[in-house]
Amino acid sequence: MAKNNMNDEQPKRKSFRVIGAIILAAVIGLALILLGTAGSSTKPTNEQATFAAKRGPLTISVLESGTIKAREQIIIKNEVEGRTSIITLIPEGTRVKKGDLLVELDTSTLEDTKIDQDIRTQNAEASYINAKENLAVVKNQAEADIDKAKLTFEFAQQDLDQYEQGKYPNERTAAENEITLRQEELKRAEETLTWSQKLYDNKYISQAELMADQLAVTRSKNDLVLAQNNLKLLGDFTYHRTMAQLQSDVKQAKMALERTEQKAKADVVQAEADLKAKDAEYQRQKDKLSKIENQLGKTKIYAPADGLVIYATSAQTGGFRGSQQPLEEGQEVRERQELIYLPTTESAMAEVPIHESSLQKVRIGLPAIITVDALPGKKFLGRMESIAPLPDARSM
Repeated sequence: MAKNNMNDEQPKRKSFRVIGAIILAAVIGLALILLGTAGSSTKPTNEQATFAAKRGPLTISVLESGTIKAREQIIIKNEVEGRTSIITLIPEGTRVKKGDLLVELDTSTLEDTKIDQDIRTQNAEASYINAKENLAVVKNQAEADIDKAKLTFEFAQQDLDQYEQGKYPNERTAAENEITLRQEELKRAEETLTWSQKLYDNKYISQAELMADQLAVTRSKNDLVLAQNNLKLLGDFTYHRTMAQLQSDVKQAKMALERTEQKAKADVVQAEADLKAKDAEYQRQKDKLSKIENQLGKTKIYAPADGLVIYATSAQTGGFRGSQQPLEEGQEVRERQELIYLPTTESAMAEVPIHESSLQKVRIGLPAIITVDALPGKKFLGRMESIAPLPDARSM
């Protein structure tokens, strides 16, 4: 049993020795670390920098880069329609006087368009003059046609009145007088025949003379019948037929006058409408020509005031990388594109893009410190004036 007890104690002594060795190694390593740290400090604690803690404002700042702009400036834009190219361009940074040439744009397309428009305007003017002369001719012709138709109607009416009130009564009176005359001639012839018969019975005249007087009575009777027939023919046929013909002439002349007046009115209205259309077309072509000439005048852009030339592409901020091309000769520009800025005041403002994560740190009225790369060491004090309501859609 004892032997067995001695054998059990030997393993326990070995485990205690291993633990002790580990603890000793750890103590030695810690001592080396402390000695190394103490050796690296060359200055005593009382010689190191110290600061006294005190109560004060906590400054929260947002540092961003931006663009310096004039508070008031003249924006010079391209006012030529469509797209055109820059022929000459004044160098950026040039100080100009009012009236100095800033930009000259290509005019070749506008010059060709102006030549074509000149031709169209001249043709429109010729058409307008022709329509104007044609209106005068149509009015003159209409007046002449109406006057002629009125005269024809008046003559027809006069012919009717003349026949009804003058010619027919005269013809009737003449026929009645003819009957009266024939009746008197017949009466004389009959009286002559009566005396001739008595003379013949008493053998004073020959039978031939008696027969001559008998023939004269017969002739007078026939003349009376003819005169009576002529009166009846005049009253029953000639009068009615002539009146119908003359009344028809009056009616036809009146209708012809109405047709002539209507046609003349329609011709004048048509000529006036044609003149109005030609005038409108002429004015439209003149306006287009004037517009082209105005566009040609806008191809040369002059300084409206004294100032310093700043290219709009240099002053504009935002946009994707590489999307903003510098302004230069030969570059194509579009209508209403901003080309040049001319500052008009000495005061300036800084336009700074701020990331949306910093929006809670800024508000209107906060002070701002501005430094300019071109003026190292100088600081300018400002104040937050406005914040854009929406982010810049062109910026990343």
